[in-house]
Amino acid sequence: MTLRWFVSCATLLAPLECRGAAPTQVVTPPTVAEVLAHRAIWAAHEPAAYSYVLTQSGGFNVFAGRPFEIAVLHDTVQSVRLFDTGDVVPGPYTFWPPTINGLFDQALSAIEGQQLTTIAFDPLRGYPRQMNFVPQPDRTTLVNASILEPSP
Repeated sequence: MTLRWFVSCATLLAPLECRGAAPTQVVTPPTVAEVLAHRAIWAAHEPAAYSYVLTQSGGFNVFAGRPFEIAVLHDTVQSVRLFDTGDVVPGPYTFWPPTINGLFDQALSAIEGQQLTTIAFDPLRGYPRQMNFVPQPDRTTLVNASILEPSP
């Protein structure tokens, strides 16, 4: 095995958490049909209120690699906190961060632009757990969504 293969595997698998269910990995380039099929699974199980942890890497972002806890109510982001410190990230949350439905929209848009290289879905709820994009210096190249919890 080459070092490049090992580094690629480590980069892809390292962010996946052992606490949740193991995601199913789509090995071939993602298709619109695959994303829509998983979106239907999500729609069938989508809670009205939930929170999840979002980590994005790449691009020129001071928060790249930092995990955020995103609280969502009726498909609208209500609050954002730094996961490691609990500090509130001030809004408004108009364009960022995405809801889970926003992650699906991002995946579909990236497929149309041939920018999404891989995607992994949560096997129970169907939401995108990890998305990898064509590397570009000024854009996000990796998105992880994990620890999704329905809220009361």
